[in-house]
Amino acid sequence: MNFFEYQDRARRNSLLLVGLFALAVVLLISLTTLVAAAAIALSRGQPFSFSTIEQLLGWQTVISIALTIAAIVALGSLYKLHQLNAGGSAVAESLGGRKLNIAPQNSNEQRALNVVEEMAIASGTPVPDVYLIEDDAINAFAAGSKPTDAVIGLTRGCVENLNREELQGVVAHEFSHILNGDMRLNIRIVGMLNGILIIGLLGHWLVRGIYPGNRENRGRAALFGLGAALMVVGYTGTFFGNLIKSAVSRQREFLADASAVQFTRNNTGIASALKKIGSYGSKSTLTSGRAAEYSHMFFANSMKRSLFNLFATHPPLSDRITRLDPSWNGLYPDNTNNASQSQPPAFVESAQVSTFAKSAPFQAALDAVDNSIANPSEQQVQYGRQLLQSIPSGLQQAAHDPFAARALIYHLLLHKEGAERQVQRELLNKIAHPAVVREMRQLETQLESLPNSARLALLDLCVPALRALVPQQYQVFKRNLIKLLHSDGKIEIWEWALYRVLMHALEGSPDRQRLSNKKGASKDANCFLLAAIAHSGNSEYLPAKRAYEQGLKALGIEATPLPSHKDINLPRLDKAIAIAGQMKALDKPALLKAMVLTLSHNGVIKAEEIELLRAVADSLDCPMPPLLPAQP
Repeated sequence: MNFFEYQDRARRNSLLLVGLFALAVVLLISLTTLVAAAAIALSRGQPFSFSTIEQLLGWQTVISIALTIAAIVALGSLYKLHQLNAGGSAVAESLGGRKLNIAPQNSNEQRALNVVEEMAIASGTPVPDVYLIEDDAINAFAAGSKPTDAVIGLTRGCVENLNREELQGVVAHEFSHILNGDMRLNIRIVGMLNGILIIGLLGHWLVRGIYPGNRENRGRAALFGLGAALMVVGYTGTFFGNLIKSAVSRQREFLADASAVQFTRNNTGIASALKKIGSYGSKSTLTSGRAAEYSHMFFANSMKRSLFNLFATHPPLSDRITRLDPSWNGLYPDNTNNASQSQPPAFVESAQVSTFAKSAPFQAALDAVDNSIANPSEQQVQYGRQLLQSIPSGLQQAAHDPFAARALIYHLLLHKEGAERQVQRELLNKIAHPAVVREMRQLETQLESLPNSARLALLDLCVPALRALVPQQYQVFKRNLIKLLHSDGKIEIWEWALYRVLMHALEGSPDRQRLSNKKGASKDANCFLLAAIAHSGNSEYLPAKRAYEQGLKALGIEATPLPSHKDINLPRLDKAIAIAGQMKALDKPALLKAMVLTLSHNGVIKAEEIELLRAVADSLDCPMPPLLPAQP
């Protein structure tokens, strides 16, 4: 099963989840109706049976109960989902998390940040915000509704008690949740459970505020009874909701463990981390009062075991370890050393990834669409680490600073030609903050030596720092980028690619105004993107036309006139990619393969074209790892 099939399955699982919770709401309505009918029968001294419900309540009352319960659940769910609309940061901050990307405070925190950055670069996703949860438990989580707003949360115990190999296994496990579409499902579970829980909370508030024995409240005994009934109904619904949550979560943990091994080609790291949790007893249990709400998001059980493990959101540790390490003897190690005493495994640089990609064979790019999207190999993980190491330390430090990160992005968008480059420099002197321009000049020597293959990696490193800009700073920065793109009166496709990757990472969903309900809009958008790509690799019209028609043929579209290079502008490109991004998951690989065919006019795709392909894939929410260098 590849990425696109996983995405399609995630969509179907979301529909199944909605169906299960709808069934839970129907049961709530039925239970509420029974309780109401029984209460009325008791107050009248009449015998109660199912056949008397209609006589006791009447259909109008039954419908009113159903509408009221459904409205309470819907409002409670929508309220919670609105709270979590900010992305994974809302979850991390509710757990008391501190963001590490800008200012890690010690070597362990820096190591954890490096591991996350390496995995993000290797998998082709934006570098997520990394939050440290001040808790001694060994645990972690991924949260968000999509890769562009995802965060990785790591507890203090995880950062300090795991060595680098173990930490890489845990982080790879969490990245699999990001790439396999699990996060959106997790967020929806939180929202739906909150809607059901609201009913029980309403009853709890009524019971707390009314005491039948109190003289002032003697006439309000009915409200007390209503509160008690709502508590029974609400917490019964929560019981079934938690059962659904646990059942959905457990199986996905096995998949995430397997994906982590597939990413790293190393079952030792994640198995050792699980063994270490087992050796500490309940060392994965968090102390935060919000841990129960997000229990299904964590790497291991974040709550103490319940009766018969009915609500366990994760499979037993022993089962997970046995699947990862079949030779395990069932004994947990005696952990007397912490991560600072444990030496991480030496990094062995593979000869196959010892150079940076200047080109890629046509077939390698096609295979990447089928097999590498959201599924980096061990070599790509190592290559991602090499890409990170190829970025000078001064640039890495600058990428973590909201001020200096702007200077890096401005420089990445500068033309290589002298005249156009000079025009852009003069423009930046007028519109950018003087200190940002000075910073760019100071970093210029290091930036000039940066391999083209590492440009997207450096841009990804800047994303968490740029997210920290206040809204006014961000709007000025975005406006300056657009002016920089328009400075020479034309849009180069590589400029747009870098800009689009950045905007997708910082803003996520496209402007709804760019979307179109017009019949054939998706086909027109695909044709326009192929035209832009054909022009990017060919300065002359006839080769561009042949490349364009090759891409159209791959999509099964009849040949149409090639739009001129002048027609390729920023608004039309943004609109085309926004429309293409709305395609079904299983339709996207055909477009990406058509782009590969369009780019491969000479059988080889150059580094700049690889960068363009990955940028478009990223904008379609199809994270593509860096392509490995062509081998002799």
